[in-house]
Parts: sequence; C-alpha cells; structure tokens
Amino acid sequence: MKKTKSITLFSNKKSPDQAAYDIIEQADEKLDFKPDLALFYATLKYHGKYQSMLDILNDEYGDIPQIGASVDGMIYPDDMRADGAALVLCEDAGARIRVEGIKGKGIIESAKKLAEKIKCENGAIVLHFPMIHIPNAIKFAKFFASGFYYSKKSGKANLETQKEYAGKFSEYCDRENIFYQSTPILNLFAKQTNYKVPIIGMNVMHTQVRFNSPNIFSNFKDIDGGIAALTLEKKNINAVYDDIFPQKGKNLEETKNIVSNEFKIIKKFKAKFEKNVLISLDDKPPVEAVKNLIYISGEKEKELHERLDKGDFKVQMPYGLLFINKQTNGAFILGIGSYFPFELFPFFMDISDYSEDVALVYEIIDDKFDAFISCLNNLKYDDGRFVYFSMDVGAAAAFGKKTFEYKEKVNKLLGNNYFGIMSAPSSAYIPPEFRLRNYLSETHNNTFFMGVGTSSCLEI
Repeated sequence: MKKTKSITLFSNKKSPDQAAYDIIEQADEKLDFKPDLALFYATLKYHGKYQSMLDILNDEYGDIPQIGASVDGMIYPDDMRADGAALVLCEDAGARIRVEGIKGKGIIESAKKLAEKIKCENGAIVLHFPMIHIPNAIKFAKFFASGFYYSKKSGKANLETQKEYAGKFSEYCDRENIFYQSTPILNLFAKQTNYKVPIIGMNVMHTQVRFNSPNIFSNFKDIDGGIAALTLEKKNINAVYDDIFPQKGKNLEETKNIVSNEFKIIKKFKAKFEKNVLISLDDKPPVEAVKNLIYISGEKEKELHERLDKGDFKVQMPYGLLFINKQTNGAFILGIGSYFPFELFPFFMDISDYSEDVALVYEIIDDKFDAFISCLNNLKYDDGRFVYFSMDVGAAAAFGKKTFEYKEKVNKLLGNNYFGIMSAPSSAYIPPEFRLRNYLSETHNNTFFMGVGTSSCLEI
C-alpha cells in the first residue's frame, strides 16, 4: 500500500497576496511530486482576505481538490504557528480523492444535500464546518432581535409554551446557519455510507470571535459558513478518535459516579431545554443562574458588538454545564458564559436525549497535557504514512506557553509527514471496529463530540 506523501508550505507575510505568492515560490523550490490534494488553512491574520489568497493558489493548483478553513493554529514538521497560512500538498495516486462544498439556507438541509453527493465504500470522510458561525453585523443584530423576541415570549410562560418558543428559536438558528450541530450532520453522512466508514468532523471555531467567521474553504472558494467534505477512498486508512476523559459507565448511575470523581461539582440544577436551546436552570435564565458562581459579568449588547468588531471577544471558559445522555450513558460539557444579551441560551448540541439533572462543573486538567494529543498515540502503522489531525485549541488556554511542547512531542511521534490544525474540539462517527474504548463523549450510537478535549486523526 503506497503511503500519502506531503509537503507543507507556510507564510506569514503581512499582505495576504504576498503570503500566497510566497507559498507558491516555496513550492516551486521544494515540490518534487505531482500533488493530488491541497489543504489550505489560514489564521485570523488574513480575515476577510482569504478569497484573494485562494484565487492566487487556484491559478497554480486549481486542477486538484482542495479543502480547508480558517483556524487558530497549525502544527507541521517544521513548526507550530498561530499567525499565517499553510498550504499542504499531498500526493497519493492510489487514492480516489474528491472535495464537495455547500452553502445553503438551513444547516441540516444543506448537510443532507451534500451527503447525497458522497460515495465512499473504503476509506474515510473529513468534514469541515463551523461550530458557531458569526454572520455580518446586520444578520447578527437580527439574531439578537430574535433571541430577545423568543426569550420574552418564553419568559414566565408554562413549560409547553417555553419549549415551543425555544424550538422556534432553534429552527431560526438552523435556518440562518448559526449553530452547526455535529451529531446530526455526522449521522447524515454515516447513513449515506451505510455506517461503514469513519467520518471526522473538523469543527471550526476561533477563540477570538469576529463577524463573518469562521470560514470554510472548498475547491479554492471561501464558502463562508458552509460545509465541505473531503472523501478519501483508499483501503487501510486508519481513523482514530480520542478524548481526555475517562470511559463512560454501563448505566446512568455508573456514569454519574464517574463524572463526580472526574469533575469538581460546583452546583446541581434542574434544567429545562428544547433541542439545542437551554431555557432555564432551576427556573432561572441560564446565565443568571450561574453568574455568581463563575464570576463572569454580563455583557451589554453595545459592548459585545464592539468587542466582536475588534476581534477581542474570547469564548474559552473554564466552567461548564455537564449533561448526561440517557441513551448512550455518555456526557456532554457545555461552556457557559454571558455570550448573549438575552435570556435563552442557544448552542451547538441537541440535548434532547440528555437528563434534566445537570451540574455546573470545573475540571482540573493539569495532568492531562498529553491527553490532548492522545489520538496520535494510537496509530497502527510505522511506515511513515501521512497523518492528518485536529487537536483542541483549548489546550493553549489551559496550558499557556507549555503548549509549544506539543511541537516536539508531535514531531517525535510522527516524523516528517503530518499536518495538524488547532481549532475547536473535533467530532467523529467511528464504526465499532475503529473504537478504542467506551468514550464518555458518545452523543449517539458510535458518534462522538464534547465541548472540550477531543482529538482525531487519519493515518493515510
């Protein structure tokens, strides 16, 4: 089996066009094969200018499939960077490689249409989509207005009415492409491939949020907040998903005991919710219920707008609400903070199958530094295959400068044929034969996602 060969070209020139031309000049000097796939990732340094870079790269490599996104950082054989753009050119004549992208109105409907185009019997699929897509200022204001409207309607109403309006807000968020829910998206692609092949969700979100971000790239087009799918048809691709948590329990009570030992429980609540919208905690608006426990002050609408516009609104929070899944006995952690100036709390996960008994928790992860890249410890082959992976950028917030040690650790593990992105925690549909253990982060049958601490990779 011929392995995939790769070369990574990086630039952080001030001008996006200069960076793109710099990458091409490097490729002219170093490239010694005919590429079959291009991966392109760029940080917020070039926010709003990605298409001009893609146009330049398209002139040179437009005849091959390309996928990528805006991310917070990348790790590759020469370096670990958070301030530029990287083009990865890959050669694999033995693989059938295709990239398809879609940007339509309605996330689930778009995912369904894209999934219908996908065929893959052997190999793997890599999806790129935002966890949360921040639209432009006008659409963001409309999102705010909708949040206020449905929050007011929900207000002191009975539970049935509250759930009705929360459900309508959820539908609005889907229709306007705000919150991309990993589990239903992955399951649409899993069903299309008869649940036979691994599907990796390279979830994308920036720790510093901007309007019109994050961005997904498909075949040298910036499709903004769309979904892109890379299909790799090739035998013996190894897919690995892992997380930083212990295994789940065999039943709900066992899982409750496990999470009680794993997390510092600050307070327990009775939650009300509908789909991916949290209505209340102990009958109080969610943020109000936790604000005195997590020391986060409220954001006024004007202040939030200004901070978004400057790109200095950070979404990383050390606290989270822990939900337990009644179907899988798994768990889900939701970071909670004063992100919205209205009372309902929408997010990127349908928690319909989860218990109403939730807890505000704090996890001490000082001893979990290596766990953030644990997927790389479970590779099958030692023949220098190309490893394409994603790790949670939350590690940078958790460990600060120590994060740079990942560069040496990854290099020691993988040699000189790999590329990794640092972004939001990844998600995955993993057929049973690829599962390493009984993950706490199982959200649906063989489907995994958590708000923190997940990683995944393909060994090609």
